[in-house]
Amino acid sequence: MKKKNLKSLILALAVLVTAACSKQKEIPLGANEENLKVSGVNMLAGSQALVTNPDKVVIGYVPGWVSSVANLANSIDFGIVTHVNLAFFAPSSSGGMMANGEPLFSDFNAAEINAVVTKAHAEGRKVLASIGGGDPDTAAGDIAVQFRAANRTNFINNLASFATYFNLDGIDIDVEGSTLNQIKAEQNFAPFVAALRAKINPLGKLVTAATAAFNGGEIPSSSYAYLDLISIMSYDNGWGGTSNHSSYDAAIQHINKFLTLGVPASKLVLGVPFYGYKPTVGTGYKSWAQLIADYGAPAVAYVDTYNGYKYNCITAIEAKAKYAAQNIKGVMIWELSQDVTGTYSLLQAVGRKINTPAP
Repeated sequence: MKKKNLKSLILALAVLVTAACSKQKEIPLGANEENLKVSGVNMLAGSQALVTNPDKVVIGYVPGWVSSVANLANSIDFGIVTHVNLAFFAPSSSGGMMANGEPLFSDFNAAEINAVVTKAHAEGRKVLASIGGGDPDTAAGDIAVQFRAANRTNFINNLASFATYFNLDGIDIDVEGSTLNQIKAEQNFAPFVAALRAKINPLGKLVTAATAAFNGGEIPSSSYAYLDLISIMSYDNGWGGTSNHSSYDAAIQHINKFLTLGVPASKLVLGVPFYGYKPTVGTGYKSWAQLIADYGAPAVAYVDTYNGYKYNCITAIEAKAKYAAQNIKGVMIWELSQDVTGTYSLLQAVGRKINTPAP
């Protein structure tokens, strides 16, 4: 199924495409011009100055496992990106989030967090810490345990202290798979989110969440009222199958599903993927940047299938961003390190359409 346990399952899938220490192979954003020339195309050419309207959001996840978080932060077009979610963080078994000024369980160190926050805030944009992920650190504490009433206050106090210490703008809850199932079975998701909001919203900080779209993988509807933004992870559909994992039709179905479930359009955000699979959903993971590098921009840029890979091209991303602009709050991207800059940038495709007025 969709992202039943992905986002960070990139960790496992990445070994299929790279033997490097980073969790996925990438064209390093912020690199010099020569490094961004692919098949004779200068990827730095053709950029447009685009600015997202204040009534829309573009959320971009930034992973801590990239080769240079600072370079990635410097490459982000903050004219388009309004919110950065840092992926990922997890608590200790006692609900702690940091020690000696460093996060306890994360691919980020303090200097990297500060680099992103400094850059984003200089551009008037927000940064949130995303908690959990599809494959949280096995050495970390059980997040489901921290959601329980006996541990909730301590964990939330530590999250608030963490957000304040790093001058973050909120906490993003991305619990998935068996962890989410346990939390829902114990009926702890909404009470936790409500308590977290009560703690950090008066501090001017947001509480957001990412949710799967497959049946059973959704966050509970009782939590919607306490969340500022809710992102649908509309990708990794048909796990193990051969269809495109993130079609336009599926995106529309998922949007309508959550609107029907009661998510206000003003809170709903459509997640889009900057990667594809071959031959089946869940195998042969390859980022948009790597597809461009391997096959050349003109060949892959405007089709959703190439050499067996199935992904979202510029045309698909534009169509989804346009629909999101006209019907809901905005777009979420998994994840920004997988893009290229310039003419064939998927982020720029989002930017071209995110301000499309409703018909």
